[in-house]
Amino acid sequence: MTVLSHQDESSAARPFRVGPYRITGLLGRGGMGVVYRAEHPEQAAPVALKTVRAPSEVLLAGIRREIHALRRLDHPGIARILDEGLSHGLPYYVMELFEGGTLRSRLGAPRWSRSPESSAGGSTGTWLPTSTDATMTSPLAEPHSIPVTASKRPRLDLPALRAPLSLVRALCAPLAHLHGEGLVHRDLKPENIFIRDDGRPVLVDFGIAASFSGAASREELAAEGRVMGSVAYMAPEQLQRELVDARADLYALGCILYECLVGRPPFIGSWAGSIMFQHLNEAPVPPSRHVEGVPEELERLVLRLLEKHPNDRLGYAEDVAGALDTMGVEGDGREGLPRPRSYLYRPGLEGRAGPMEELGDALEQLRRERRGQLILLEGESGVGKTRLALELALLAHRRQVRVVTGQCAPWSTTAPEQDGAAVPLHPFRPLLQLLADSCRARGATAAERLLGTGGRWLALFEPSLAELPWVEEQPELPALPPAAAQQRILETLRKALLGLCEEQPILLVLDDLQWADELSLAVLKALAARGGEPGLLILGTYRLGETGMEFTELLSAPGARRIPLGRLERESVAAMVAGMLALRESPEALVAFLADSSSGNPFFIAEYLRAVIDEGLLARDRTGAWHLRQPDERADSMARHVLLPRTLAELIERRLSALGGDGQQLVECAAVLGREFDGALLPTLAGLSETAALDALGELRRRQFIEETPSGRLSFVHDKLRETAYARTALERRRELHLHAARWLEARSQDLPDAFPELGHHFSRAGIPDKARLYLGRAADRARVTYANGEAIRLYQAALKEAPGARNEHFAQEEGWRTEALPLHESLGDVLALVGRHEEARAAYAQALACPPRERGLVLARLHRKTGKAWEIHHAHDEALLAYGAAEQALGAPALEAEEAWWNEWLHIQIEQLAVHYWTARLDVMEALSRRIAPTVERHGTPLQRARFFEVRVQRNLRAERYLPSAETVRFARDYLRASESSGDPDESAEAGCVLACVLLWHGMLEEAGDRILATVERAIHTGDMALEVRGLTYLTQFHRRRRAVEVTRDCAERSLRAAEAGRMTSYVGAAHANLGWVALRAGHPEDAKRHCQAALQHWDTTSLIYPFEWMALLPLALLELRSGRAADAALRVARLLKTTQQRLPDTLAVSLLQAHTARDIESALQEAERAGYL
Repeated sequence: MTVLSHQDESSAARPFRVGPYRITGLLGRGGMGVVYRAEHPEQAAPVALKTVRAPSEVLLAGIRREIHALRRLDHPGIARILDEGLSHGLPYYVMELFEGGTLRSRLGAPRWSRSPESSAGGSTGTWLPTSTDATMTSPLAEPHSIPVTASKRPRLDLPALRAPLSLVRALCAPLAHLHGEGLVHRDLKPENIFIRDDGRPVLVDFGIAASFSGAASREELAAEGRVMGSVAYMAPEQLQRELVDARADLYALGCILYECLVGRPPFIGSWAGSIMFQHLNEAPVPPSRHVEGVPEELERLVLRLLEKHPNDRLGYAEDVAGALDTMGVEGDGREGLPRPRSYLYRPGLEGRAGPMEELGDALEQLRRERRGQLILLEGESGVGKTRLALELALLAHRRQVRVVTGQCAPWSTTAPEQDGAAVPLHPFRPLLQLLADSCRARGATAAERLLGTGGRWLALFEPSLAELPWVEEQPELPALPPAAAQQRILETLRKALLGLCEEQPILLVLDDLQWADELSLAVLKALAARGGEPGLLILGTYRLGETGMEFTELLSAPGARRIPLGRLERESVAAMVAGMLALRESPEALVAFLADSSSGNPFFIAEYLRAVIDEGLLARDRTGAWHLRQPDERADSMARHVLLPRTLAELIERRLSALGGDGQQLVECAAVLGREFDGALLPTLAGLSETAALDALGELRRRQFIEETPSGRLSFVHDKLRETAYARTALERRRELHLHAARWLEARSQDLPDAFPELGHHFSRAGIPDKARLYLGRAADRARVTYANGEAIRLYQAALKEAPGARNEHFAQEEGWRTEALPLHESLGDVLALVGRHEEARAAYAQALACPPRERGLVLARLHRKTGKAWEIHHAHDEALLAYGAAEQALGAPALEAEEAWWNEWLHIQIEQLAVHYWTARLDVMEALSRRIAPTVERHGTPLQRARFFEVRVQRNLRAERYLPSAETVRFARDYLRASESSGDPDESAEAGCVLACVLLWHGMLEEAGDRILATVERAIHTGDMALEVRGLTYLTQFHRRRRAVEVTRDCAERSLRAAEAGRMTSYVGAAHANLGWVALRAGHPEDAKRHCQAALQHWDTTSLIYPFEWMALLPLALLELRSGRAADAALRVARLLKTTQQRLPDTLAVSLLQAHTARDIESALQEAERAGYL
């Protein structure tokens, strides 16, 4: 990079030396690097020296690739790199520094002569902004037009014009070379065109140069938020933050040509916004209206270059040179200059008007109404889903909607045939990083609003959140059941999302959802179930035919909207080809061939075009026209000449075969590393020098196999390229590369959890099973900790496939392996049990039991106990008791000095048996067992075991007493709370507090019950425990109802209804309706009361377990039916609430209801219910 202006900076803020160079001043700085004016002690000429500002891996990789990219721009018309090196570990490079003689100096004065009668003044006096950071933050104002009077037009001085036109003609060669290498300058202006002493132009200042993917096989989901460049010469698409290509430079070239003719650029104004407005909305005034004598063909060329839409401009710098040649404009006349490479342009949105209109409408609804939606783009691979998503992201940027993009990726990125688990919440990582950045930038208030008390939950998935001081101060996460933990994670993330959306509407683009992990899908399902969140538009893409059952559930969610993308029709294929070749019309023979061969798949079309260009079958001649040709230059029909494969895999195979030796080696290594990878590993893995590797990487980028991501990593431009490259690599070569990759990763990141799956995969593919088991097992443990249970299951299963027996039956009997496999089988069984796959869990425990444990008694007892629990969940109580018996037998008798571990396991087995007796209603057996083990619980039980023991005793008594608890049950409930508080587990304490509150409520100790229930609700809201919040609100409502506080009951019932519906807790939805029915009855609205109470019964009838508090709806309905003269119906309601499955009401009320046979009796009983606080 070279710049032409000097910016003062104190010497204290810059290094004195970088390598051998002495720093003499600051030339400029950007997001990635800083540029100094420097001098070498042995050379007199000053130079421009660029280095990075911080030792970031991404920045270091980026500047190394920039150095190599500029080195490969071997053209006399492009400023060259003079030197490069390392200084204090940071790379730098040195370029020529040009300080005088630019095209600006040649265009400083108007280039026309004035007639005698014209006025002496010729300048408009208008200030021309030249800012290189033209960020648009507000709507652009329409400028005042500048009239041109025909009588005052000066005459063009054609002889004086020849010099600047020759410079522009000579500039076309380096510009064409630059574009052929896949780069676009983005800041082309007279100040950045230096004129050498021999009169030849040199392109300088590549500070904001960017790669353009041309007809990229796969688009990269990223859109810049800032408009960089100089406003007077910027193309409309650059101003609108769209993806730019070579035609943006050609627009700038048109502005320069215009200035050569008129003396100023086509659009001027007193401020940047007015110039931007003109670029976007106004046609340029033809030069002939400013000056007389402009050649017609020159004016046509200038106006063609200044077309608003890139497709309407000339497509290649060579075409501009050709047009100037025909006008007699001379170039620099040098022979032997490198011929620029042919390249294709990115296709437009041909055939996608309908889907794009739908997406645009959704974006407009987000912007105007804050309407949130979940939209899923579906289609086969290569059909253009990502391209359409990117177009919406660019549109969102222009409409001041914040865009966040994420991509799903399976951890098994190198084996497309392997169904690998994904990293939990991987596509939401950019969003979580944005969340961390927002908290860090705005402080404690923002952190509290966005994260609440749930920061540690989200920090499980994004380490930068854990580093926030507000998150570090939060307590450690409690051990929760998976469903409760997942609910906590989802709710915390949802609230954080809503907080971000309050500041600015967000478009969240998630690519390749067919690879989404279960937790990410759970987030999307939860958001879809709510019908969308205000201010949040989610656009996901997925491949047809590559989704699993979990994703199918998302597709069927009521709030998910699907937009299918099909293949292109022939007309759209023709338009696509024309756009990629920068033609107004595409060759008919070529279109016919591509439409037939590709079946309308855009990726296939782009690959065919690329292949015919790579093989020289389609090329541009010196006039800029595209021609089909044979190697012997004799043209014939496409059907005979383009002998390309008819399948995509064969086509990619052919393109790969055309690579050079180093390129093929590098693409093999890249395919092994995965879809996205760290480019620093490539030279080592390929066994190439850094220079050779960078040369090969340059070839892969030019041929559009590899591209750089916004994060600085490298990736294949499309998965089909990677899949084909991997499949064609020999098996032994794959193993060798996997082993090298595994060892490199292990040396760098063996303690980083995110690396565990990849390490396990590489060692597995390398044929090193012990290492594969180690890292796959660690990855599974990590997934389990983050509540990604589906991924944990797949990872444990993958680890177990690394058994020696999976490869050689002889080794399957090795005792060492089986001992090592036991904890993997057990952990697999544990996760399967957690997610409700109990039959598979029992099979996993059986496999573990077949392995020889190191500590026989305790381990075998634990496995039998877990097997019993898996039977119990399926209500196979006899099998469960048999398993618990086997556990006791395996444990054996206690030694005289038995360890606490023995007693803990023994108590665990007994308490599980209590649960079985509870479910089978063997209350006497349960009571006898409880009394027998009580002394051991007191002597040897852990606090959690004691808590569990008293919890079971409370459950037993509540069932025996039909939820009219005795004083003994109240005592057990208090013991349960004390034991749980001693355990130090806040969630166990919260559960115990809720149980005690309910027991007190049903016992009639209303004052203490009310305080404890309110504390339960407040704690649940504070911690985000939705299930506990719903239960607390339900019984808080019952408390207020018992006290006949109508308005407070209404408020609580409405809150509990919203919470229960959000948590899909059907029984509690019914309870909320029952309480709202009572409120309506007391308020004198009988129809509303009846509707709510009937809704309650309908909800309760749909659940498998009987809800024991149906009196809340049955008593109001009985009163309403009695008032309507339907005494028989009222009697049926009374009979239902007296069933033994229902709560036993106080004796006086129960007897009154039991004896109610006539209407008068029922009326009297209902009056008693009202006095007792039940009606």
